[in-house]
Amino acid sequence: MMKKKLYSKSQVAVLIVNLADNVDLQEGRCLKYWPESGSQIYGSFEIHLVSEHIWSEDYLVRSFYLKNLKTNETRTVTQFHFLTWPKKGVPPNTKAVLDFRRFLL
Repeated sequence: MMKKKLYSKSQVAVLIVNLADNVDLQEGRCLKYWPESGSQIYGSFEIHLVSEHIWSEDYLVRSFYLKNLKTNETRTVTQFHFLTWPKKGVPPNTKAVLDFRRFLL
């Protein structure tokens, strides 16, 4: 389960790079593990969306808190989401991918 993988005692902050497009999310090929707004409980974890910043039509950045409801410990998670990766193959334009890579660095 993604939330359990994100949560470990040795990490205080977590970084995720998501290459699945919104169609993948809608069709279930990539499970969405964050709420549209506010908070959502998934098993023994609560995820609270803090912010979402659209940097271009190709990618955005989300920040959320991941709280272990059993221990009350909270982690900060930053997700970089590339939105235009096609479900089959590779992006037709390398500029968007290279811009995203530069943004991550």
